[in-house]
Amino acid sequence: MCGPHTPLNTVVKRERHILPAVDQTLAMMKDAKVFTKLDAWYGFWQIPLTPESRPLTTFITPFGRFQFNRLPFGIASAPEHFQRRMLQMLEDFEGVICHANDVLVYGRDRQEHDQRLHCVLQMFQKEGLALNEKCEFAKSQIIFVGRKVSAKGIEADPNKITAIQQLPQPQSVEDVRRLMGMANYLAKFMPQLATIITPLKELLKDRNEWIWAEPQETAFRRLKGILSSPEVLTQYSNSADTRVAADASPYGIGAVLTQKQSDNSWRPVTYISRGLTDTEKRYAQIEKEALAVTWACERLSSYLMGLQFTLITDHKFLVPLLSTRGLDDLPPRILRFRLRLLRFTFTIVHIPGKNLVTADALSRAPLAGPPSAGDLQLEKEVEVFVDSVVSHLPATDKRLEEIKLAQEMDDLCRRVVNQCATGWPEKGKLDPELKGYWEYRMDFNLVHGLLMKGERLVIPPQMRAEVLSHLHEGHQGVSKCRARAKESVWCPGI
Repeated sequence: MCGPHTPLNTVVKRERHILPAVDQTLAMMKDAKVFTKLDAWYGFWQIPLTPESRPLTTFITPFGRFQFNRLPFGIASAPEHFQRRMLQMLEDFEGVICHANDVLVYGRDRQEHDQRLHCVLQMFQKEGLALNEKCEFAKSQIIFVGRKVSAKGIEADPNKITAIQQLPQPQSVEDVRRLMGMANYLAKFMPQLATIITPLKELLKDRNEWIWAEPQETAFRRLKGILSSPEVLTQYSNSADTRVAADASPYGIGAVLTQKQSDNSWRPVTYISRGLTDTEKRYAQIEKEALAVTWACERLSSYLMGLQFTLITDHKFLVPLLSTRGLDDLPPRILRFRLRLLRFTFTIVHIPGKNLVTADALSRAPLAGPPSAGDLQLEKEVEVFVDSVVSHLPATDKRLEEIKLAQEMDDLCRRVVNQCATGWPEKGKLDPELKGYWEYRMDFNLVHGLLMKGERLVIPPQMRAEVLSHLHEGHQGVSKCRARAKESVWCPGI
């Protein structure tokens, strides 16, 4: 649970807590052979607020006013405060590294490891710190902050490059063009790029027939190897400026985390992608973009927790939805994504799609395979919330089905649905009939086939007189009638 703390954050004084460099802390693990990773259960919630701080977190609900008794997600200073508390708790222990929610315990053998782990767990028990099911105990190798740690030493996390290594073979000129866009964006780090991609560039010439032969396959494999090599990738640093660029296609989402180097260039740290589930494929395009941003931040949380970073999207309308717009004025799915993002500290910015080449290419060639348990849980949580919105509409199931059928038969509603799926153009390029809907383009969404504006049903023209007649029943007057309408139904003018 998160609260709308944006106004509070404007006056909260941030703590100045400088984390030690990741490589510096991991270098302490010389000769370590046994590892345990502990993950705090909703870490912020385990820190009690002082009585004088609690009223500052007050929020209003239909059931009354409430305030947090424990540190909520969404407070600007929460990550630094939590990190400082964790480090203070563990500062006297040997063989322990702490990064945000994650604690790594290591030893040169099982006996030393177990002794250290026992001491840490005793401290957690004393402080009342709970752990979750993500903990990993007594492993010979473990992934920690983007590194694979083992008795052999510290290596790059192989998962950082899976999205690149498993890129499928291009099937069209457009696929090759997207791949070339990603390669050209990173060309400064690949001196031999022009020579390597020559067979692929031949496929882009109009006079050439599409033939994928051995030269193209060799070039494709070499290009993937270079994109995931140390020549291009950089090691993660918790002190470098950080960006996360995310994008969504009709069938996948992708993202890349980049960091600024000493020469002012931006290098990728890790690439990620996945396909959309059947339910997610039916989201409006702006909901897919919001999902891409949310999934990327949660997937990369081990890098991002406690950092101030920049989120990059090519969907201009998404910027206010995930930053300045009030939580009570968001479409249901967007609201759930916004709440999940409150535990991160970021600034979201828009750039043209032509400059978001890497995330775009990854979203259009996502990793194959079934969705993970975490992805399915995210989908379930979002849909449970959306279902609750529909269940509270003042309409029977029969009535909702009638409205759904009327929407499907109405040409104007079908066109709005199509714009939601593909994205809205500039207002000047719209047909005159749709211009009354353009102003509210960020709010339209589909829920179980029902076209809605936020939490309100969109009423087709042929049903408006009937619906308004029902709203007038009870003779409550114009003002109360309009108030009732604004709670549950929408059409231009209401």
